[in-house]
Amino acid sequence: MIYLPNNHPSVNRLKEKGVSICDQPSSSSALRIVILNLMPQKQEAEEEYYEMMDGCGLDIEIVLAKMSGLTYKTTPQEYMDAYYTDIADIMHEGSFYDGMIVTGAPLEHLDYTKVSYWEQLHDVYHWTFSHVRSTLNICWGAFAALRIFFGIDKHWTEHKLFGVYTHHLENDEIQLVEALPHEVNVPISRHITLCGSELRREPQLTILIDQEETGPELAMAWNGRHIFANGHMEYAEGRLKFEYERDMAKGVPIGVPLNYFHEDNPNLGVNVSWQKAGRQFYHNWLRHYVGNMNMDITPTDIEFKY
Repeated sequence: MIYLPNNHPSVNRLKEKGVSICDQPSSSSALRIVILNLMPQKQEAEEEYYEMMDGCGLDIEIVLAKMSGLTYKTTPQEYMDAYYTDIADIMHEGSFYDGMIVTGAPLEHLDYTKVSYWEQLHDVYHWTFSHVRSTLNICWGAFAALRIFFGIDKHWTEHKLFGVYTHHLENDEIQLVEALPHEVNVPISRHITLCGSELRREPQLTILIDQEETGPELAMAWNGRHIFANGHMEYAEGRLKFEYERDMAKGVPIGVPLNYFHEDNPNLGVNVSWQKAGRQFYHNWLRHYVGNMNMDITPTDIEFKY
């Protein structure tokens, strides 16, 4: 069950999709999860995570967070003011959270040090090691975290990675990938990648899902205290279609997303080949890491390499 206030504009749409929503946690044992939402279309991104988390058998209270001191163009400021809390205020209150999601962001073109909230993000990651049981970093959020923790840099690709790519499961004994198929389809939309050999040199990192062309998709460190998912297993059916049509309308050179439309034909509809595995992944994270009360949450002294 997902907790959202009754006046949240997503409630009716989510209920129509069959997502279990209530206006208050049904028990004091509800998991508290911060979503630090860096995506431009924030409400749409939220709904993707709600749908992935639904049906896991756990009560989940969502706390929506934004970087402090920013104004917004792609999401109405009124919406941000009503439903989001500055991450600095959340950190200042000193509360403990079971889980956290740091989303992707359209910032791959920038040098990390040019991101306006780069130093603030360092503070967030320091805070997670004393206040969050497990943090899931998505796409640019994962690239940024790997840069901050391990000094691992992004690499530009010759062309945009755009579509649904088949990845290979490397380690099926770890609970994070429990019940996933050995070939996992993952939506990707970016111009950057990671070098697998650079990740493998770090003794704290374990690669769980890999792909020759797009690079490592899923890795974890410190027994799941931090997880790095470089694609978008949470994407809704129409997300890549929206990006494709948006870029076409702007005259941006863009190819049809690979393995996304049936027969790669936009007129034949979307082949939703990733969501079953994506939902299993999120349920694994919630059950075995976020909801694992035996997981060590002792503050960890991590030497960041930024």
